[in-house]
Amino acid sequence: MTRFRLTFVLMAFAILSSGIALPEDQDTQKGGTIIGAIKDTTLLENYLSGVRVVFVNSDGAEFETQSDKDGHFERAGLPAGQYTVNIYKQGYEDRLGKPVLVIDDGRHYVPLTMNKSGNLVNTLLNLLGGNKNQNGVLRFSVYSNTKSAVQLEGVEIKISAGGPDPLVLTGISNALGQYRSDKLPARGYIVTIDKDDYHVVCPVTIYKDRITKVHLQLPTSNGIVDADLPPLQKLEKLKDKNIIRGKVNEMTPFPTLLSDVKVEIRSVDGIAFKGTTNADGEYECIGLPAGRYLISLHKDGYVDRIGVPIIVVNNGNHSAAVIEEDMFASYVAVATGGLLELTHGMRKK
Repeated sequence: MTRFRLTFVLMAFAILSSGIALPEDQDTQKGGTIIGAIKDTTLLENYLSGVRVVFVNSDGAEFETQSDKDGHFERAGLPAGQYTVNIYKQGYEDRLGKPVLVIDDGRHYVPLTMNKSGNLVNTLLNLLGGNKNQNGVLRFSVYSNTKSAVQLEGVEIKISAGGPDPLVLTGISNALGQYRSDKLPARGYIVTIDKDDYHVVCPVTIYKDRITKVHLQLPTSNGIVDADLPPLQKLEKLKDKNIIRGKVNEMTPFPTLLSDVKVEIRSVDGIAFKGTTNADGEYECIGLPAGRYLISLHKDGYVDRIGVPIIVVNNGNHSAAVIEEDMFASYVAVATGGLLELTHGMRKK
């Protein structure tokens, strides 16, 4: 027995001294985890089970999982890097190209939605004008523009469309800083947000059976916020050098900057700015007085954006983002002092 023990010790020593690598513990392997939930885009927002979820990294390697009965999915052990998430389920339209960056030891939450596939009957009804259910959902989340990002209750929201009587409806954010309208006809709207005499406007497009989300951060009343619009008759007397810096990109999973977009900014007095975006999809307008303006964008092959409303103030302090289909940012505005930074999304025709 003593001889056997000595032989075992010598063999173990030989393995260690020869540099042979022993298998590492599974817990030491690096990688990240993507988790998420998948809903449909109906007004009920049902969670979807049995959805095939495929993660494709920049090298083309694929990793898979499937959503459970509650619509949740999780895939661990993904090597760090850039991925696109693609989802598939029979009876639903494939959704491709949701980008996510995975880091070692990271847990990345990716919420996803899917549209039901159209069928022949519904297609014919739409063509014949017989399908009258053309409504979509608009959701608001309103927070304070502070590090703590407090949910803001009592923010007044006005949703309007064109026409002789443009006011559609009004609402107030609840204690969670949220407001929701479930039955807006599919079309474009102008949304005005008022809080403590601070005004923000943004364009919103509603799509049939889809959800459009608006995320807002507003200043809270502290006695020193001065963002009121001056009377229109005094606008021409202001000498403040307010600046608009804009960027235009194509609304795709990986946004492409658009050059040579024609940009026009109008005031009540006429054209205040005309120009085109540069190679980086950017434009800049300097010297606008405080007031209300309309921005129009045109590029061949893309859907024009006509009359996008903005409010230029001398002491801005807000941000607004309009997200379509949980994926595409159609409009982003960030106001800091006299600088208003805008990002516009344009869709191909």
